[in-house]
Amino acid sequence: MFNKLEEIIKKCTGNVLVIGLDNKLLNSFNKNTLVNLFAINSNKSNGIFKKSKKKTTNQGKSINIKKLRKYINKKSVDILICNMNEMIDYYKYFIRDSIYLNNNIIYIYATNEIDKEFIIARYNRYNVKISNIDYKNGYIIKIDNTRGKNNFVKDKLYFIKDTFYNIAESIGNILIS
Repeated sequence: MFNKLEEIIKKCTGNVLVIGLDNKLLNSFNKNTLVNLFAINSNKSNGIFKKSKKKTTNQGKSINIKKLRKYINKKSVDILICNMNEMIDYYKYFIRDSIYLNNNIIYIYATNEIDKEFIIARYNRYNVKISNIDYKNGYIIKIDNTRGKNNFVKDKLYFIKDTFYNIAESIGNILIS
């Protein structure tokens, strides 16, 4: 799976937003000179994400993933690459904002712990083309967002629906255990 991600990174051009990538994959971006990189690396100790620019060693201003739209303009990202294992707690915000920020392709990779159909069903709401590749230890989902559109009212309704889904799931987990 990581070999395929490195191939994807080598082919990237334009503005790229990467969220939660390993240092090994981030180092692959340093070899690619056609990329303007905007990296948000996770800091699991406090749940806040750090913003850094390409070829810098120090961390930049910390940003909250819920307020990502304030820092990046609408449809300004050509390619988005995300580790969904780190973003699953923020999926209500991330899926909505990834369609808002991206204008070309979204790559999501995760281990088999996260249900692939769950992510695909959430992205199908936005009229995008989805293809996936399965591996032994995980999967990569490629989302073509050239026709994807956001609607303010639908986004709010989906947000409410997902919130009730999370509440119902939490109650179910409490009753089972």
